[in-house]
Amino acid sequence: MAGGDTGAAIRGRSFLDLSDAGGDAIAAMIGDAQTRKAARAGWPKGRADADAPLAGHVLGMIFEKNSTRTRVSFDIAMRQLGGSALILDAATTQLGRGESIADTARVLSRMVDAIMIRTDDHAKAQALAEHASVPVINGLT
Repeated sequence: MAGGDTGAAIRGRSFLDLSDAGGDAIAAMIGDAQTRKAARAGWPKGRADADAPLAGHVLGMIFEKNSTRTRVSFDIAMRQLGGSALILDAATTQLGRGESIADTARVLSRMVDAIMIRTDDHAKAQALAEHASVPVINGLT
């Protein structure tokens, strides 16, 4: 599948709000997504794209707020791009037991390739990105 390298403009950088990528990068990502979606027509939802651009990559997903759509869409997207996702929530992590966001960022940075956080506290997403050595994606605000 010819998806192109639309992520080059933001590769290795956190994506906390739309200003983190220029309009051209956003348009390219949407175009790539449309191309990939059309090429996947009729395929099983969990099948990886032939080029599997995220093969071997792991996304750690932190959920402070429950969400069916966010959880499923990030998980399926990682599978379709050849990667995998880990679901982390307050009930099953130290973050829910008082671990600092800085410690969480450092620990996860050693174990995953990127972190997605779904929180209604934008400052928390910013702090996570500040302390992480991997890209952080804001999954809500």
